Amino acid sequence: MTPEKQYAIPMGATVLVTGANGFIGSHVCNELLQLGFNVRGSVRDVERCMCLPKALESQNPKGKFMLVSLPDMEKEGAFDSLVEGVSAVIHIASPFSFSSNPECVIPSSVNAAINALKAANKSQSVKRFVFTSSAVAAALPKPNMRGIVVTADSWNTHSVGIAWREAPCHPQRAWHVYAASKVEAETAVWKFNYENIRRRQPRPSFHIIIHRESLEWDTLGSAFIYPPAEEYFVDVQDTAGLHVAGAVLPNVRNERIFALAETFNFDTVLEILRKQFPGKDFVDDFHHYQETSTASELRSRASDLLRQLGRDGFVSLEQSVLLNIEDQTMAQP
Repeated sequence: MTPEKQYAIPMGATVLVTGANGFIGSHVCNELLQLGFNVRGSVRDVERCMCLPKALESQNPKGKFMLVSLPDMEKEGAFDSLVEGVSAVIHIASPFSFSSNPECVIPSSVNAAINALKAANKSQSVKRFVFTSSAVAAALPKPNMRGIVVTADSWNTHSVGIAWREAPCHPQRAWHVYAASKVEAETAVWKFNYENIRRRQPRPSFHIIIHRESLEWDTLGSAFIYPPAEEYFVDVQDTAGLHVAGAVLPNVRNERIFALAETFNFDTVLEILRKQFPGKDFVDDFHHYQETSTASELRSRASDLLRQLGRDGFVSLEQSVLLNIEDQTMAQP
């Protein structure tokens, strides 16, 4: 664990976490509270999320968590009051749409990101800004195509081209529009950083967290024909830990942090389940392809940051699957 005196922001400082009620956001809030920081968590509707403070405070009785309203991220000045007095901003929330029309998706994502940055840049208290991007902003999964190396300079320009192309319409255009929104939002954030934040004195530190998507496929309607069969895996606890690392570790400065633990497909998950429950019957293997792109340097850097927070590196896929089974079992009436 990094000694208190070596954190980049004071112990007990307040951190703004947007999208605090989300899967990643709630884990980020929990991690910060466990370390001794105070959290100001934003949600669209406070009344619908009143269970969140109770849940977080029950696990962290000494932590201070405040729920605040952020109904419209695109509204000019929406973040101004939220950043008052905070030492770090972790901006996870993003407009969510699977429209195939880029005009309905991409500008909203860009505007919401820049609004948060503008507020952080105006605030003299903000020392750290962490922005949540996506693995699809760097590269699309390309199963069984060997030799692909993902680096900190990788960008998914392929999806941007398809998203804005008028004709012929790509059969998976909605997916590419979504991916393009992540590319354009992140590039806009970097552009703002270089043109504005880097000129401010004292200059806040700036980080992008690249993580694997976590989507409820059953709720996506006709946007996608089927879920991707191969992907990088990361446990949500590690994703949350890397967000916290960007906010508090002093040796993290102006970089993309990739939360990519290991490659997997659903056959791998079946193998874990068969090993754990040898007496149960499971469906046959799907014979899915395997993601073969390489991101070893990026994964090594992220694993090192997790160790600086007192962890053993990334949680393995097997550990994560078994932990999820344990949680589901405990939740049964």
